[in-house]
Amino acid sequence: MANNYYEGTGVLVLDHVTPVIKALFGAFRLDEHHPGNGQAYIAQIAETNDPRWTDVLDGLENLATQLGIPMPDDEELLIPPLLERLAAHFGADQDGELENLIEHHQFEDGADLEALLLIASRFDDGHHLTAIQFEGCWYCSKPRLFEFGGNGCYLSREVQVFRTSSQALQLGDQLRKAIVATDIEEASALIALEAANLLAGINDEHFRLSVRHRVAERLAQTPTISAA
Repeated sequence: MANNYYEGTGVLVLDHVTPVIKALFGAFRLDEHHPGNGQAYIAQIAETNDPRWTDVLDGLENLATQLGIPMPDDEELLIPPLLERLAAHFGADQDGELENLIEHHQFEDGADLEALLLIASRFDDGHHLTAIQFEGCWYCSKPRLFEFGGNGCYLSREVQVFRTSSQALQLGDQLRKAIVATDIEEASALIALEAANLLAGINDEHFRLSVRHRVAERLAQTPTISAA
C-alpha cells in the first residue's frame, strides 16, 4: 500500500505579525522571526500540520474574544457569522468581495490561502499583508508514475499567479500534437489560453485590459533577428 502526501512552505510578506495574522495563519506553523526582513514563514507538513477551516475558526474565535466582540451563547459558532461580526469591528461590513466570500465559500476541509489573504486584507490591524508566496509538492511513499509534482503561487490584492508541474506536462503534450498535425489554429489557441489565464490574474480590470492590448501589440510586431 502506498501513501500520498502534500507538503509546502512559503512566506507572508507584511509589516508585522499581529493578532489577525496569528488567528488566520497560526495553523500554518507561523514563524514571525524567520526569515525576517518583512517576511514570516508558513508551512504545511504532512503528518505534522494540516491547516483546516476548523483551525481558523478557533483562531478567529480567540481573536474576537481578545477584541471584546460578544459571541452568541445559544447557537453553534460558525465562520460566516463570526466573520460578519469581525467585519463590522474592522469597518469592512460593506466590502463586496468579503460579503461574496462569506456568502458563497463553504469553509470546509483545508483552509485556502486565497480566502485567507482576502480576509486578512480586510481585517488589517497593522500587519499590512501585501502578498503570499508558497511552493508545495505532492509525493508518494512508492515511486509510482506521475505520483509526484509541484505547485507554486504568488497571491496579492493586485495579482494572483498559480501553476502546477502537471500543467506543464499537459500543455507540452497538447502543443506537440498540434505542431505534429500542423494545426496552427490549435497551437495558437493553446498559447492564447495560457496568456489569457495569466492576464486573468490581474485584478484591476482597466489595467488588465490595457496590458492585454499592449501584449497583442508586442506579439504583432515583427521579431528582431540579431546578427550572428
